Amino acid sequence: MSRRVWVGCAALVMSLLAPRATAQVTEPDPVVDEVVVRGPEKTRPETVRAYARLGEGDPLTQEDLAKIERRLVATGLFQEVKVGFEPTGPGRVRLILEVEDKASWVVAPTFVLQSDNVGGGVLYAENNLWGRSKKFATAAQVSTAESGIFAGFLDPNLFGLPQLRFSLEGQLRSDRVDEYQPGTGQKRPEVVRRTRMNSASIAGELGFLLFERVRAAAKYRLMSIDAKSPDAREEVTTPVFSLGPAQKDASLRLMVGIDTRQNLHAVMEGLNLEASYELSNPGVGSDFRYERFGLLYRHGLRLVGEHNLVLRGEAVAGVDLPFHQEFVMGGNSLRGFVYRQFRGDTRLSFTAEYHFPLFTVSPLSFRGVAFSDTGVMMWRNLPEDRELRDVNGRVVRSYLPDSRGGLGAATVAQGVGAGLRLYLRNIVLPLVGVDAAYGVNSGEFRFYLVAGVNPS
Repeated sequence: MSRRVWVGCAALVMSLLAPRATAQVTEPDPVVDEVVVRGPEKTRPETVRAYARLGEGDPLTQEDLAKIERRLVATGLFQEVKVGFEPTGPGRVRLILEVEDKASWVVAPTFVLQSDNVGGGVLYAENNLWGRSKKFATAAQVSTAESGIFAGFLDPNLFGLPQLRFSLEGQLRSDRVDEYQPGTGQKRPEVVRRTRMNSASIAGELGFLLFERVRAAAKYRLMSIDAKSPDAREEVTTPVFSLGPAQKDASLRLMVGIDTRQNLHAVMEGLNLEASYELSNPGVGSDFRYERFGLLYRHGLRLVGEHNLVLRGEAVAGVDLPFHQEFVMGGNSLRGFVYRQFRGDTRLSFTAEYHFPLFTVSPLSFRGVAFSDTGVMMWRNLPEDRELRDVNGRVVRSYLPDSRGGLGAATVAQGVGAGLRLYLRNIVLPLVGVDAAYGVNSGEFRFYLVAGVNPS
């Protein structure tokens, strides 16, 4: 075949393909002409628009519609969310946000039932103050281990910007702090020293979120702490730290991390990785000197339908921690063991929970949970005289005679079990849960009930 014939065939093929190529050119995404909010009885339309994060003049894709719906559900303000659009002209659309408010406030009793901590109280919470998604809660509780009054305010949408977050909280507390005989194999851990500690604190935090995933925050806390003499009926009566006038503890905490978590009704999805550093010294207005370092991992995975795997791991370490700032494990933080049974200046922990639906009696949902809690607690090193002092020579921690430092003396404990969770879809009601846990080390079963929030 001659070269001229080849060229002619090629030209014919190109002419046949040209119309098809032109037909495959996609139309540009429509542009939002206006954003219309329908349905809310309390939430202000500008609040709904702010959480949508898409406004007039922005292009709209199908992916955007799904993202907006998830953002609105994740606020916790609405029991139903529908996102759609309708054309207003060539290449222009009207974005429609249709929502149904939850009942935003609640007055409810609170309960706590853990080993060595039993009590209850009352809670008032408003989840949508002034229709602008501001949150306020106040609670009073009396229990065997801790009693107090708590009040807190959270603005997750500061100045109408979901990227900015501000919180303010304060509390008055009276704690009965028990220290136990070392060891994880005790069925009934023995209290060695019992100290009453009274405190008052106020804290404020300012945070920001970039690109819906990078989160940073700074928190300042101011506390007055007053320790009483130990209970003379227990084995150790040496004061846990120097008695006298109330002491001032102030700290500055900085945090940065990645946070893509969203609570979609009863299911938590997304990843949270964060690092934190907390400093207390006279430079920030404190009578104490200590530091705390932390790494936190949280991950929620939706498996099948409403099944949810929630993972949590944490590594924290402190330097020269006074007694009231030490790390603790036991109770809801390590199920299967006594409330605050273990203490130290270094802690590793990992929790895995598998949540699954049981049945629903509209609008109440019953969900089961299977869990495993693992913790490692230790003192890295202890002073030879068993007393930690600050720069002024004041004792800020008197350790128990049997306390040991180093990796060889670390406490390793694990608890496994199952529980029940209750959720209300149409009202802002705190989580109600009950757990039965088996302490692998001690062979003991323990039960835990938490309803509402408490001052801790």
